[in-house]
Amino acid sequence: MRIRRTEHTVALPYLPPGLSGLRVAHLTDLHRSRLTSDHVLREAVALANAAEPDLTVITGDFVSNDRNDIDPCARIVCDLRARLGVFAVLGNHDYYTDAPRVLHALAHVGVKVLVNQSVCLEGGLHLVGLDEDRHGKPNLAHAFAGLPSQSPALVLLHNPAFAEKIADRACVALAGHTHGGQVRVPILTAREVRRIGAKHYRAGWFTLGKTRLYVNQGLGQVGLPLRLFCHPEVAFLTLVSAP
Repeated sequence: MRIRRTEHTVALPYLPPGLSGLRVAHLTDLHRSRLTSDHVLREAVALANAAEPDLTVITGDFVSNDRNDIDPCARIVCDLRARLGVFAVLGNHDYYTDAPRVLHALAHVGVKVLVNQSVCLEGGLHLVGLDEDRHGKPNLAHAFAGLPSQSPALVLLHNPAFAEKIADRACVALAGHTHGGQVRVPILTAREVRRIGAKHYRAGWFTLGKTRLYVNQGLGQVGLPLRLFCHPEVAFLTLVSAP
């Protein structure tokens, strides 16, 4: 199944006019394993790079459950290029496998993993990374420390349901985890998304209080080596100043 490229223009509160038009590539749920072809992952990297984004982000699950997949996955993502850098957070499967080793491998190839921390990028844009909500130790106070409430913030997290915890903050959040359902069948898909703790946040845009949340369908597979009515995805966001 071919990778679906999606384009989104999203208003980021408090974004300075000078940063309007900044481009973000969003990848998630690579799941490098025998169920996910390296060809798909390399195609996703090439697709992201071809768009020449200012910033590239990955919202977790680099691997599924085998430590032997960690270094090969790092070698694939090391080819990602973005003017402001490549940033990531970890997912639940990274914890199942070996989170410290995933962190080390990604750092070695220049991918900056944010664990309950933020970085200030060009022009005052803040990028915030939250730890995985069920197997990590998310700490909102630490992640947002030093950020005024009226700061332009792009928030990375793995499980979209955890975005409910930041609904009082005017920001844009990016998540994965659900694979868009992976195999989309009426009733059963919604039940599976709930089973993994993602509630009803299967894919696409949601509004949670002041937060705008995007759930990417991801690239890889778990359980079954297929997707049904659910393309793998690389998302591109163009940030604009909110009215």
